[in-house]
Amino acid sequence: MSVHGIRSRRRDGHRARRAPGARRVAATLAATLCAGLAACEVEWGGGQIALENPAPPPDRTGATEELEPEQIPLPTGPHLFVVRLDERGAARAVPLAMLGRDDGTTLAGVSIPDTEDPSFRARFDSAFLSPGTELDLLARGSRIGTLVLDGVPRPGGGSCASIATGQALLPPGQDAPRLAFAVPRGVSGFSTPRRAPPIAANRSMSVAGPVLAERLIGGGRAFLAQRADITPVEIPGDTLPGMAATYLIADSLAAGPPGSQAVSLFFLARFEPTEGFIPIWEEVRRYDDAADKEAFAFADWIRVGADRIDVLRRYDATSTSFALGVTGPGEAEHGVSWVEPPVCDALTRLTLR
Repeated sequence: MSVHGIRSRRRDGHRARRAPGARRVAATLAATLCAGLAACEVEWGGGQIALENPAPPPDRTGATEELEPEQIPLPTGPHLFVVRLDERGAARAVPLAMLGRDDGTTLAGVSIPDTEDPSFRARFDSAFLSPGTELDLLARGSRIGTLVLDGVPRPGGGSCASIATGQALLPPGQDAPRLAFAVPRGVSGFSTPRRAPPIAANRSMSVAGPVLAERLIGGGRAFLAQRADITPVEIPGDTLPGMAATYLIADSLAAGPPGSQAVSLFFLARFEPTEGFIPIWEEVRRYDDAADKEAFAFADWIRVGADRIDVLRRYDATSTSFALGVTGPGEAEHGVSWVEPPVCDALTRLTLR
């Protein structure tokens, strides 16, 4: 007897009588055929039963796949690199800040979000530190050569950018400075490198420095100021060099807490033939404890497009970092535009081998 043969007639045309055992067999067979189905209807002999699976339907809401972390877009602006060179031109470089426009008007820090996007560092290094990348090498307001990266970056710690390595190509007669800066080719505005002539401090700077310090610090203790640094600086448009100087009271540029009522002064001055040195930028800090210590010393100046970028070293009680001041064409005011986070101190990282 098949399932469809449950409806059968005797040969004499009368309906066959089903015994109770037959009904049980039919029900068992129907249940077997419907096993695993959510619901099933079976009909026989004019009767109809519906078999339903009492188990709840499977929950498919929690079966979503784990999504990959969303990739954070790479920065689009050019980067300013700080470069450490040895006497043979072998270089280590690290992105210091991102220039908001090609002319360097705005600055932003460089941060590697490894925890939010584990692929970011590899993508960043591939985009900006890849082998054969050429950068304009800058120092003392000039392009002094080309830096060619070898594509073997050393990982940075935490959110700090990786350290690139490479080789500086310098014109004949150009000595490799210990510290230089670099930007992508074409950003600096220089077509060819040239030898940057050294500028020496002269006696007029030594004489004028203390006078300017007394005037800018003011107060009864100004005469206690001691010169910590003096650097001759080229001022675009001037025939004679200007100077940058740092004077301190009850403090030093070395790490350590300051003395009581400490003062730090940094100034940049240009030379006017009829008036002598005129300060065009000063930073005065007064502090009593290590948490407030801040002193600046001049490191270098570079030209990016039409802008002048002054690079200062910033000293607090425990570390040294870079500070940048940007002055656009026609601007009379100077000031600190951006300070490097101490956690990614580029100068220390490039010095360590």
